[in-house]
Amino acid sequence: MATPDTQARAGARDAVELCDAADLDRREWEELADRSHASPFSHPGWIDPYWRAFGRGRPVALVARRQGRLVGVLPLESRRGVLASATNWQTPIFGPVVEDADAAAALAAGLLAHARGRADLWFLDLAVPGLEEGREVAEAAGWRVIERTMAEAPYVPVEGSFEEFMAGLERKFRKDIGRRWRRLEDRGDVEVAYEDGTQNLEELLDVGFRLEGSGWKTETGTAIASDPVREHFYREICRWAAERGWLTLAFLRVDGRAVAFDLCLEADGICYVLKGGFDVEERRLGPGVLLTHASIRRAFEQGFSSYELLGEADDYKLSWTSATRRRVRLQLFPRSPLGLIEYLAWRWGRAAIRRTQEALGRR
Repeated sequence: MATPDTQARAGARDAVELCDAADLDRREWEELADRSHASPFSHPGWIDPYWRAFGRGRPVALVARRQGRLVGVLPLESRRGVLASATNWQTPIFGPVVEDADAAAALAAGLLAHARGRADLWFLDLAVPGLEEGREVAEAAGWRVIERTMAEAPYVPVEGSFEEFMAGLERKFRKDIGRRWRRLEDRGDVEVAYEDGTQNLEELLDVGFRLEGSGWKTETGTAIASDPVREHFYREICRWAAERGWLTLAFLRVDGRAVAFDLCLEADGICYVLKGGFDVEERRLGPGVLLTHASIRRAFEQGFSSYELLGEADDYKLSWTSATRRRVRLQLFPRSPLGLIEYLAWRWGRAAIRRTQEALGRR
């Protein structure tokens, strides 16, 4: 836990600066992310494509150094005095890349020093150093804090055997899975394949994105292929992940025809399921459920530590697990009249702003 004393020690040891993203050494950043076991979503291979595709401000980063060595990176966007995380709803997890809690506290102090308006960090992972340090440093400095839950992301802890895991699911659900497998096998030769993207990547993504957009996602415009910018982003991510050895494209095929697809990143013994879909014409066979069943079995066989379903706690995900991880939004507001107005606006809405402006105007 970061205290003011810890903050002072970190400030004495770690020099923090806000730099343009173009000036940040990607090799140093990547090495820090690797040795700190940061999630793939905090690596430059994810953040750089995000900045290019979705960035809404000037790409910047807070950088902490200890005796010249990089110990912390927090990728941000600077817009009109606000320092915001380099995230949107396409990024499931966010957090600083830090060597230790002192580096996290130093970055938190640097965030307050450089944010003229509010600081706004989305999808912070409670398990990563940074959230607690940021909150405590802000409160010690008299900043107002709003913390809200953005998502409860389901995950499957990979513990014990796969048979023990399946025995813990509802009996009706287990029987339904068996029945669906038999019905699918009656249709033809069933294959579950896991592609690493080292061969025919673009063709595999063509097939996968078609399945991911099958049905309501295309109709609502949320499918990957519905937006050229979004599709380019995911293709760029997949090329990078394939080079790192982190990409897994999971396919369920019947007689060679793909009927379900999952786009996954696998790093440090964790499988992250980013996107998925299935052929809606085969909905009655439940191909998405069957692919998830096969992939969770594989996670147990591969000795993973967790199978992360990501996103929100949808019913179909909760059929597999009751375990979730909370992702939060942390907003920090400075001790100033403008900071108070912003805080009230986000906390209580326009009526509170008007009352505060009137009170400040009478002084």
